[in-house]
Amino acid sequence: MKYVSLAIKAVVLLFCSSCSDDYQLATDFAVPTELSSPQKVEIDVASPNHIVLSWNGGGAHDGSYVIYEVLFAKKGNSFSEPVERLQSDFGAKPQLTLTHAVLNAIARKAGIPSGETGEISWTVLTSKGGDVKTVDLKKDIEVTRGEGIDNMPDQLYLYGPGNESNGAEGSLFRKASDGVYIIYTQVSGSGDLELKGKIGNEEFGYHLDGQKLRDGAGTIRIAPNANPYRITVNFNTLSVKTETISNVRCIWGATFNVIGNLSYVGNGKFSAADCAIRFLDPSKPETNPPSWLGWIEERYYFIATVDGGDRCWGRMDGVSPERPTGGEPLSFYELGEFSWSQWEHLWKMKGDLDNKRATITIHTNKENLKVHEFTNITNL
Repeated sequence: MKYVSLAIKAVVLLFCSSCSDDYQLATDFAVPTELSSPQKVEIDVASPNHIVLSWNGGGAHDGSYVIYEVLFAKKGNSFSEPVERLQSDFGAKPQLTLTHAVLNAIARKAGIPSGETGEISWTVLTSKGGDVKTVDLKKDIEVTRGEGIDNMPDQLYLYGPGNESNGAEGSLFRKASDGVYIIYTQVSGSGDLELKGKIGNEEFGYHLDGQKLRDGAGTIRIAPNANPYRITVNFNTLSVKTETISNVRCIWGATFNVIGNLSYVGNGKFSAADCAIRFLDPSKPETNPPSWLGWIEERYYFIATVDGGDRCWGRMDGVSPERPTGGEPLSFYELGEFSWSQWEHLWKMKGDLDNKRATITIHTNKENLKVHEFTNITNL
C-alpha cells in the first residue's frame, strides 16, 4: 500500500506541474513604440466630430489582450499627477476617441483658460495581470479653447419662482461627472428658473443666451409640466437639457409584473407606498410564476419613461448581482440608466422582503448618488 500511495502522489504532483505549465498567468508584454495624435485642435464644444489618439507597437507576446490607460498633463508637467486618466476605447483597443467637450474639460483642468491656446501632453500606461508598464514616449497637442465657463461650481443650485420650492431656497443638483450636473424637479408657475453655483463662499450666476450657457445672473424658462423634469446642466458643452420623466415603476425582471408604481413626491424623490412583495415561486401559484420557472425568482429593476421612451434604471456595471445580506454601501443601490434588456442590470432582493409590504423610494440625489431603498416593511 505504501508504494501505491507514493505512486498516486507522484501522479498528482505530475498533474499539478502540468497545470502550472499550461495555466500560468502570462504577463509578458511590451509597451507602444509610437504615439499619434493631431498637432493642433481648435475646440468647439458643440462639434459632433471626434479627436483620436492612437498608438502602435507593443501588446502581449502571446496574442492576448492588454489594458491601456491614457494619462494627460499640462506640457512640461510630470505624469505622476495627471490632470486626467482615461481607459482606451473598450479598455484594450490601441486608441482613445475623445469628443471636443471631453478635450475641453481636460484642457481646462490643465489650466488653459477659455479663448486661449496652450499645450497638453499625453502618454500611455499598459497593463496585464496587474503588472503595469510605462512608456518613455509622450505626444503634445496644441489646444485652442473656445468660449466657455471656467468658474466651475463645487455645488450647483436651482432657484426661481418656477422651482418647486417657489424660489424660497435652492434645490441642489447632483454632480454626475466633471462639469455635468443633474436634478429631478417639478416646474410650475411662470417656469422661470435661476442657476446659481458656489465655489467656497463665492456665488456665481449662469443663464442661457439662446442655446448657450453663459456666466452671469439671469433666468432660464422651462414650460411648466405636471410630470417632473430631469434637467442636465453641462458646462463642457455649454448646454441645458430637459427631459420629461413619467411612469416610473419597479418590476420583476422575469415577468415584467409591476411591484410598485412610483409617483414623484418632490425634492427629487419618487415613491410608492404599501407595495406587496412576493418572490416568484413555482410552488406558490398565487405569486404568478411563469410556466418555465424552476426556481424562486427575486430579481427586479426599475423602468422609467424618459421623453416618451422606456429606459431601464438598474444595477450599475461592476456592482455585485448577489442577494444583499445587510451592511452594503449606499452605492450598492445606485441606479444607472440603460437600454432595457430583460436579464441585464437586475438586483436580487434581500431574503427578508419576501411576503412583505414596503415603501419603495428612489432618491435622485442622496449623498450625490441616485439610489433606491425599501422602508416601512411590514408583514403581508
